[in-house]
Amino acid sequence: MRKTSGPVEENRPPGWPTATPKSATLGRLLNWIRQPSRSTPTAPRVRTGPSARVVGLVLLAIALLSSACHHERPKRIPGDTDILTSVEIQGPNGAELKLAHAELFMLLGLREGSAIVTHRYFNEFRLAEDRRRLVSWWHSFGYFDATVAEPELDWADDNKSVVVTWTVAEGKPYHIGSITLKHAPKQHERALLDLVPYEVGDGIDMEEYRLTRLKMAEYLQRQGFGHAKVVSRSYLDKNKRLVHWYYFADAGPKTRIGKVVVEGAHRLPEASALERAGLVEGEPYSLAIKEKRELDMVDSGSYASAAIKPDADVDRVLPGDRPDTGGDLDDTQVDKQGNLVPRDLPKTVNMRLVVVEAPRTQVRLRAGVEVDPTRADAYGGARLWLRDLFGPFHHIVLDGRIGYGANLDDDDQLSGLYGEGLARYIKSGLFGRLGDFRFSGRYRDLLYPGFQLREMAVGPGVRSTLAPGLFVTFDALFRYETTLDFGGFTPAVLDEFDLAADSTRLGELDASIVWDKRNDPVEATRGHLAQLSTAFAPGGDLGTQRYVRVDPELRGFVPLGTDWSLGARMKGTWVFLDDGEVPASIRAFGGGAFGHRGFGRLRLSPEAACAPGASCNSELVGGKSLLESSLELRFLPFRKPFGLAAFADAGGAGANLNPFDDGLALALGFGPRLRIWYLPIGIDFSVRLLSQGEVGPFDDFDSYSLFLRIGESF
Repeated sequence: MRKTSGPVEENRPPGWPTATPKSATLGRLLNWIRQPSRSTPTAPRVRTGPSARVVGLVLLAIALLSSACHHERPKRIPGDTDILTSVEIQGPNGAELKLAHAELFMLLGLREGSAIVTHRYFNEFRLAEDRRRLVSWWHSFGYFDATVAEPELDWADDNKSVVVTWTVAEGKPYHIGSITLKHAPKQHERALLDLVPYEVGDGIDMEEYRLTRLKMAEYLQRQGFGHAKVVSRSYLDKNKRLVHWYYFADAGPKTRIGKVVVEGAHRLPEASALERAGLVEGEPYSLAIKEKRELDMVDSGSYASAAIKPDADVDRVLPGDRPDTGGDLDDTQVDKQGNLVPRDLPKTVNMRLVVVEAPRTQVRLRAGVEVDPTRADAYGGARLWLRDLFGPFHHIVLDGRIGYGANLDDDDQLSGLYGEGLARYIKSGLFGRLGDFRFSGRYRDLLYPGFQLREMAVGPGVRSTLAPGLFVTFDALFRYETTLDFGGFTPAVLDEFDLAADSTRLGELDASIVWDKRNDPVEATRGHLAQLSTAFAPGGDLGTQRYVRVDPELRGFVPLGTDWSLGARMKGTWVFLDDGEVPASIRAFGGGAFGHRGFGRLRLSPEAACAPGASCNSELVGGKSLLESSLELRFLPFRKPFGLAAFADAGGAGANLNPFDDGLALALGFGPRLRIWYLPIGIDFSVRLLSQGEVGPFDDFDSYSLFLRIGESF
């Protein structure tokens, strides 16, 4: 949100009447109801009886009702009134203004409220402030000749409301006349100039352009100039209506780590924090190193937060804040000719490592819902963290989930309970500073369209965060799985689809790498995600089957303005180098609210005929290849409880390495996006245009689908 001129200090003058806030009064009443009562200090302690509790609850209800019905607004600052105010902004003689200013109304001291925006009542002092705010708004966009006349006040007959009309003489806007960067290190000049978001001839946005100097300084700090600062100055040529913008860089020397002090360590020793952070005196220091080491601390699992606070002489701006100036320079930094004098800076940076330890015991609950025309699923789960149980960085994690899947078709598909559980021991930093060891035991009971899969797995692994957003994992697992009601198939069908026996035991090596640079993990509007997962089972003495499974996925998001964005996703599965028997857990199934929205959950799959006399006619058996892709146009207004998406999903599943063996599947659709009680809800209506490469039929109800999901879109 943009800033205009700052508000006047609103301290109460001596003797100004005060009132006890309702929240404080209600809080005391709640405490009295919850806690045992006490008599005088010399009297014995007695407990409040049930009747007193009832009286307390009655008093609380009366207090809440009186609070809800009390409309009179106590005066909080000098000049405040109960007079409703509405505001109009116009040009001379009522002309339309060139500069967009709808956002300005939210920043004014006086304004008309609504169901979601509070009223700001008439106040002469705020009226004067608003005039300065209007001038600042037009100046910040390059209308430096703009003037604002005294406001016109149109009072209602009963004097209970007033319309404030502002008249703005905009003048002509200024433009960028030149861009100059001085005193930057030669090898970084080009990169710094590339950070400038405007060119000669562009219009003015003072607030946005001032941020450029901070981006330049951060760039230099990431290159190892720990003390780097950049200040900017803009010079106006009023005759030509031009702005000449200058950036002055003061990079300072390349920096190294000085003394490090740990603060906030209570349960864990300071030495453990220093070891995990890897801050060694004399080693190079940069902003990139600082940010990565903070991430390493949190990634250990023992710390809720970690902040490295260097004593570097840099500008510190809170995230989301927008500075009002181009940076400060004292008299010693400017010579008689007006040139910048570099600061005298040390080559070392001392720092404080401030940590907040995570709770020893922590429970997190979660729930989800997914509904499509063929199946409805609801699940709930919990995760229990037992941190530092056997010493620093020794954790136990217990994770479980249980769900119920209800089949909505009238065929032989399954319904019932399913779930999974995980018990994991973690030793952070066992392999070097960032190689985190883990030993996992997992049980999964999964409900597929026509059968149930039960699996147990156990084995060691390693996880590490290589860079912000870049993660790698390795696991060596022994797995045992069995299937229930996985139809009776003839030998010819088993051979055609490379189906495995009902029970398998597997030695498996799993590896994955994830590079996540999305701006939001739930509803991204910019950035990308790339990940690759692989599983290798050598067979032989280590298992009943041999295979390699590869799962690549790419997602990309491009903003198309403030509210619109375009998202694209492509993910696939390929199973190869197998020995003719691929276990059910390795086979690929697609579809559903989180996949191809032309099919129900797990229903994008090859279909195999059951043997004569079996309990099924045919079975979805999963493929050895799967490809799902989506292109989605998103309308997600910032901080609004609603949105909209239109999408196209394409893909296919094949019994062999070609996912389009049975043809292309294509669906188009749209649906609203809701953010209610912090729950991201997506509702999608889709029409299947192509199924197995054939168009329609559109008179078939199965071609139309309605999906509901809670959670990540993609």
